[in-house]
Amino acid sequence: MHRIYSLRVFRTNVGHNGMLMPVLFANPGIRKDTLVQKRAAGSIAQEVKREAADDEFKATIGLELHAQLSASQKLFSAASARWDEPPNTNVYAIDAGLPGALPQLNPQCVELAARAILALDGHVQSRSFFDRKHYFYADQPLGYQITQQQYPIGRGGYVQLGPADGLDYTKRVHIHQLQLEQDTAKSIHGVYPGYVLVDLNRAGVALIEIVSEPDIETAIEASTYVRKMQTLLRHIGVSNCNMEEGSLRCDVNVSVYRKGGDRLSGARCELKNLNSLKTIRGAIGAEIARQAAIICKGGRVEQETRGYDARNDKTYPLRSKEAAPDYRYMSEPDVPEVHLAQDWIERVRSMLPEMPEVTLARVQSQYGLAQEDVETMLNEPGCLAFFEESVSGRDPKRVSSWITSEIFGQLSYRNQRLADSPLTVQQFTQILDSISNDLVTSAQAKQLLISFMDGEKRQVSEIIKAHGWEVIGDESQLRGIAKELIDNHPKEVAGYLKGQERRLNFFVGKLMQSTKGQAKPQEANRIICELLEAKRQ
Repeated sequence: MHRIYSLRVFRTNVGHNGMLMPVLFANPGIRKDTLVQKRAAGSIAQEVKREAADDEFKATIGLELHAQLSASQKLFSAASARWDEPPNTNVYAIDAGLPGALPQLNPQCVELAARAILALDGHVQSRSFFDRKHYFYADQPLGYQITQQQYPIGRGGYVQLGPADGLDYTKRVHIHQLQLEQDTAKSIHGVYPGYVLVDLNRAGVALIEIVSEPDIETAIEASTYVRKMQTLLRHIGVSNCNMEEGSLRCDVNVSVYRKGGDRLSGARCELKNLNSLKTIRGAIGAEIARQAAIICKGGRVEQETRGYDARNDKTYPLRSKEAAPDYRYMSEPDVPEVHLAQDWIERVRSMLPEMPEVTLARVQSQYGLAQEDVETMLNEPGCLAFFEESVSGRDPKRVSSWITSEIFGQLSYRNQRLADSPLTVQQFTQILDSISNDLVTSAQAKQLLISFMDGEKRQVSEIIKAHGWEVIGDESQLRGIAKELIDNHPKEVAGYLKGQERRLNFFVGKLMQSTKGQAKPQEANRIICELLEAKRQ
């Protein structure tokens, strides 16, 4: 297969007859995506209140999660799976749908999919094969999607929800199937009026689609299920599941029925492309309210596909059942059946890490940390391993606090993942030990952290020496500086002696300024306080 170097921007012109006309351009100019991510209205508490308020109706909900696999190459080509590079640069012939190009299955994707279904306590099918799902749209250059409809790679399994997830009851959500499939290209609207730009970098990237059974009954259960699935897939290294990047997308099927009736009797409406937990809660709540209102008026809910308007907290129709495309599924003739030996499946199972629930309980018990702190680290891939390598011989709470506040703060500021940061465990432990040994102040330690996250390679001792950050440990030297400050500010001394406690902070600040931050704040406070109190005598 040959890489396409000349392809830059592929866009479609909307003709007078409404047909999409593909046009290829060599000079894209500046890429500009005007699609804005909107936040859904309401809070979890409001959603709980809305769900609890209506006892007449109940909902049956099933979810389809599409997670982009953490594979270096695409599902059926050797093109890079990076989506955040210049448009249409990671494209092979099969990704662009060029005639004669044949798909070649990426074995890494098969292993990641097997890892996911095993982590869900499901079954890896020893025999699976691919299907063609036919439909035409500008972001689907082949004219069909290669997926696994009839014989997927995985079936069964479940996700257990309970008090540890914020619910006051337990709920088991069963998995119907897990299948491998291609992602579509990215359509970009609004750059040129009447045109849709298409970036093929994402076309052919490997996804797993995880289809749940309709076991979910509320919006809160749905978002909790997605959050827990997100944590699991990150933890086992299958997907980064960043919803803001489109690495995890969700379709939700909702039907409403009267309490006491058949829970599968309602017409099912599908809510498409929900890309945040808040949007999932809002969309489900709005759709339940819409269907309940129709039933109350004696109407009939039509089976259809709908979108969600977060600004107005309403769902809107996209297409009806009659307008739904006939996908004309057929077996994919260019991809052979996948046969997996039992010893291969067991090898994949043996390489699974400790499951998140087990890790959460163990780390809480072993290190005496709060559940919230452990969950925060658990949700960042590789973070708990980083913590456990750093904590040996150190205060676990202090290590955890530095990770969840200082390191995470820097990662957020840099829009970076811990795994992508140049900060090493050795550098981090040097910072912690420098504070414990009174070699640097807390403020200087934070500067050290910033330096290491900027790519600094020198040892802590070298950086301290270069910046002149050595802590002043000579108490007589600090007392001399403090005494001079007190003698030079009689007005502030008089104020302190009259009960103006804030004057103490004035002197401590002056002392820190005079020593260029090389005095320990606790020592400075103690010495200043002793000298001021001596003035009372």
